[in-house]
Amino acid sequence: MNDLRTQRLLIVGDIHGFPETSVELLGIGRFEHRALQLADLSGRPGLRGDELHDQLFNEDGILRAVRALCEIDGRACVGIGFSAGGTALWQAVKAGLDLQALICVSSTRLRFETSPLHIPTMVVWAEFDAHRPTESWNDTVPGCCKTYTGKQHDFYRIDALTPKSSLLTDVAAFVEGRAPCA
Repeated sequence: MNDLRTQRLLIVGDIHGFPETSVELLGIGRFEHRALQLADLSGRPGLRGDELHDQLFNEDGILRAVRALCEIDGRACVGIGFSAGGTALWQAVKAGLDLQALICVSSTRLRFETSPLHIPTMVVWAEFDAHRPTESWNDTVPGCCKTYTGKQHDFYRIDALTPKSSLLTDVAAFVEGRAPCA
């Protein structure tokens, strides 16, 4: 991961379609992006918000998204998933998606996962997200965990687009092999 060549990022958005494009994310020249939308991956491109959430977690949408992700060649990629997008990426890695590393941002359904992945993994949470996993989970399942004080669940919608934000700095450090979770 700490190679100074161009790093490929596979980005999966949240149920609201954020980010619409990943051009703004990690606006450092060493990153090549591929952004995917959960609605498309789940086979329901017209859905957004609560309807997409219902389709993902109360129907078979997450399974469809995982199958679609597993068809991608991610061997040279670091995955970054926002909220439900991180959950889909995590489950895809468990199902065989080959990534170099994974970053899940506000992916609160990860609280149901019981074992770590076989790749470097970083999870990030907002302090005031009522659905984030317990500290015990954070100490045992992910490889690296960061909690941002004073933030709500969707803090990433601003922080991921704000140059030099703590979130972008930490994500870039993790992607570059400089673990921000010492």
